[in-house]
Amino acid sequence: MEEQGVTPAEVIQEEEAAQEPERPSKDLLEKTWDFFASVPVAVVLIFVIAAASVAGSLIPQEGMYGDWRPPQDFYPWKYGPVWGNFLFKTGMTRMYTSWWFMTMLFMLGASLVVCSLERFIPLWRAVQRPNPTPPESFVKHLKNRFEVPVSDKAKPLAALAGALKARRYTVIEKDGRLYADKGRWGRWGPYILHIGLILVLAGAMMRAIPGAYMDQFLWVRDGEIAKVPGADWYVRNDQFRVEMYDSGMPKSYETDAVVIDGGAEVAKKTIAMNIPLAHKSVELYQSSYKRELGKATVALVERQGGKTVGTFEMNLVQPEAMYTVGDYKVKVKDYFPDFAIENNKPVSRSSEIQNPGVVLDVITPDGKSYANWYFVLYPQMEFDNTTPIKLQTVDMAETYTTGLKVKKDLGIPVIYLGLLITSLGACLTFYLAHKRFWALVEGGKVVVGGWANRNQGGFQTDMALLAKKLDPSTAAKFDLMMEGEER
Repeated sequence: MEEQGVTPAEVIQEEEAAQEPERPSKDLLEKTWDFFASVPVAVVLIFVIAAASVAGSLIPQEGMYGDWRPPQDFYPWKYGPVWGNFLFKTGMTRMYTSWWFMTMLFMLGASLVVCSLERFIPLWRAVQRPNPTPPESFVKHLKNRFEVPVSDKAKPLAALAGALKARRYTVIEKDGRLYADKGRWGRWGPYILHIGLILVLAGAMMRAIPGAYMDQFLWVRDGEIAKVPGADWYVRNDQFRVEMYDSGMPKSYETDAVVIDGGAEVAKKTIAMNIPLAHKSVELYQSSYKRELGKATVALVERQGGKTVGTFEMNLVQPEAMYTVGDYKVKVKDYFPDFAIENNKPVSRSSEIQNPGVVLDVITPDGKSYANWYFVLYPQMEFDNTTPIKLQTVDMAETYTTGLKVKKDLGIPVIYLGLLITSLGACLTFYLAHKRFWALVEGGKVVVGGWANRNQGGFQTDMALLAKKLDPSTAAKFDLMMEGEER
């Protein structure tokens, strides 16, 4: 009597399940191996890595943008506080060195290794240790096959062996049977391609090694010497030049640069677009430029009578501590290249010369000192207009600052080697077919069967030419379809 709520079909299923032997559960190592051996997993990883790479090319990466703000301030300023902080905290602003991107590269490399190892041994046996005497039924049922009469009863396979050797086939004769093949490297093409891809991934993952990768931005004013980030040498900007179109847009720009290493000038080169300067695995690329105030001609004027005592030239990049003008001395006490007031205190908003403000003392011939402020762009602004001397701006000169991209990537040679090997593997995979023949003698005829892993049309043509060479008087007939099963 059936239990209430249980159908006969369910009872049968339970009985069948009870009769089936329990499969041993896989341990963690086997499950991990199966996970990385899965082709869908590799496809998903490739898709995610490709999508992340596209995002990394669209989002300016840290050290590559031409702005003075630090990354934690630049991205909220550019994309807004929500998206900017999200991009920065998730590492999308340093995409190619982030831990999660490196993890995906490692997982893809592991998948390629596991997939290759799992299929390597069976393929090695099939290709490098072929069976020249498979069952006769296998040869007879190959869809690419033909039969020709035996021409030499003493050596029935000699003519076939000679014809195949003339076509550069490797021929093996055993127990009255024949096996021949060529193009074995075509079967190893996918694995060579995998090796190349693994090298490319290894080269990309080298960016996570400290000191192996760098992508920074460096501003160097005309005549200035700056230390190259992440390197032990310096670069001097002797002169920056820019050529303009009639519309005022820049046409081309370049920098006369000098490498200073160990206190000596070791190299000179003009850095231009796509013409970098390379030294000790670091490359400097011309990336940008900017114009800013460089020097100001300042006049010292007596407040009563307006007599000009004299003039001096102030370097706005780095003013001197003291200037002498006739019998007067001007002492620079503090300097703010981009003056602003924050919390009732003078500060410089940046290192750029946007609104230079100078705190100075003017020392008269009789030794008296008068403190005051001097604003180069707004000399009429004074905090104390009772001093006997005031300063006026007579002239201003601009200076150029070159923007250089500093690149270092020790993984590039590894990536190039990987791409070369990948190209070789792709050529072997798609252009070199593995062609195989099996032959046996039966009833005064030589039965020949063939198989190729690709280019079936070319292989069928080869078989037709081979058949006609062995028996010119007979129109050889054989199936034009490949069986598709590897033996």
